[in-house]
Amino acid sequence: MNAKQAKFARKALAIGVGAVLAVFVILKAVGGVGEQDPRARIQRLMAGIGAEIVDQPMTETQQTYVLELGPEKTFDLRQLPRDTVVFLNFWATWCKPCVDELPSMVGLRKTLEGRPFAIVAVSYDESWDDIAAFFTKWAGGMPTAEKLLVLRDPAAGEEKRRTLRETFGTRNIPDSYVILNGRVLARFVNARDWTDPSIVEYFQRLIPGP
Repeated sequence: MNAKQAKFARKALAIGVGAVLAVFVILKAVGGVGEQDPRARIQRLMAGIGAEIVDQPMTETQQTYVLELGPEKTFDLRQLPRDTVVFLNFWATWCKPCVDELPSMVGLRKTLEGRPFAIVAVSYDESWDDIAAFFTKWAGGMPTAEKLLVLRDPAAGEEKRRTLRETFGTRNIPDSYVILNGRVLARFVNARDWTDPSIVEYFQRLIPGP
């Protein structure tokens, strides 16, 4: 290769490297715009993980519906903490998909430990004895409310009473809803692996604060 050819080759190489760098900068800039728009990113994540957009306030019936917090205590959804993303799950110990997804729910809670995030699991078992027996076998005892707030719908098994899950439009379980400050944001139909990275990122971006 003579001097003229070498000079041409160096010039061509410089042009090629410059083009690659320009494409990289453009792609990074485009990606940066997406990251600066958290709502857009959340919507893209929802589409990927199969979350249905609800975005409506809880009804008075839903907020005041009396649930059981143990055999002798009650709880209603007005008591949910403010500025906290609440993962509301409808389940039962006799429902295999419900039980199968339970470990990943606990895993999600552990991943988001220290963040304003709570899991509320409303059971459709007919008695607290069934619930207690399940958790004794599964985890050595009932979980703490901070880890998994377990409630029971007193209308479970009763044909004439409308259940809480029916007020949300749910008939089959498992079914889950995302709630923030009294507003239902999204719905997940059927079981999931709640430790899936896209699901974890969805909740991380949804949770208020840094």
